[in-house]
Amino acid sequence: MKSLNGGLRNGLSFAELLVGMVLLAIIGMAMTRVMTGQARYFSHQKSTNQARNVSRGPLNRIVSDLRMVEARGGVMFLSDTAVQMRVPYAMGVVCGPGPGGSKTYVSILPLDSAMYEAAGYSGYAWRGGDGVYRYKEDNQYKEVGLLSVCDAAQITSLTAQGAKIVRISPVLPDTASVGTPVMLYRHIRYSFRPSTTVPGTKGLFRTVVTGGMSEELSAPYDNSAKFRFYIGSSLVAQDVPPADLTLLRGLELQMTGTSERIPSGAMAKYKAPFVTAIFFKNRLD
Repeated sequence: MKSLNGGLRNGLSFAELLVGMVLLAIIGMAMTRVMTGQARYFSHQKSTNQARNVSRGPLNRIVSDLRMVEARGGVMFLSDTAVQMRVPYAMGVVCGPGPGGSKTYVSILPLDSAMYEAAGYSGYAWRGGDGVYRYKEDNQYKEVGLLSVCDAAQITSLTAQGAKIVRISPVLPDTASVGTPVMLYRHIRYSFRPSTTVPGTKGLFRTVVTGGMSEELSAPYDNSAKFRFYIGSSLVAQDVPPADLTLLRGLELQMTGTSERIPSGAMAKYKAPFVTAIFFKNRLD
């Protein structure tokens, strides 16, 4: 570009400036597409992980509860959206009737103190000679028993390792002799119902029935989330619960999780299909 005195000076012509702006716009559009693609990719990855974690997050809690259920008397209620069980949390053996013979003393095996002291105690059960547990609904706090009663019955109690001695009233019948297995249990309900953390979706809840404490374990789930039922020796789960609850031997959980939001560029929420089975451990067949 020439100056007024005829010399040259640094600068750009209008045509050069226009060409530069066009090139800059082309490069900017390309960079924008790259950044948009990356943003969509990360959005899809986040939605995928979120949907998978919905189902996998509460799995350990569910398994630890339901696997311990005693098959012939532990099931209280069944439907495709809710199950209620007598879930054992402490196991022990009978030491004897103790002083006066009005109560039964039980030596509880070592266990986690937080689990033992948690609210929701619902009752106890003892195993008869035929292998079937007899259940007693009882919401009274268990009294501390005497170690001497168990010592006299030659039952060693590892109290230093977290074992406890409790006494049960009224006294158990004659069939509950020294060494008879006893368990303490809680009424626990698992249910799929409308979520409170992600409104408009379905969540999985764990409720300690005695006391009414309810906790939403995870959400959101697809509307297809439900329970299915293993009956008797069948290896194929059924949609309809058995009329005789003592025939139930396990549960199939269909826990298809979804993302909370529709990923960028997608038409619907991401779904992560997830199916698992839980079979009861305390069973005779």
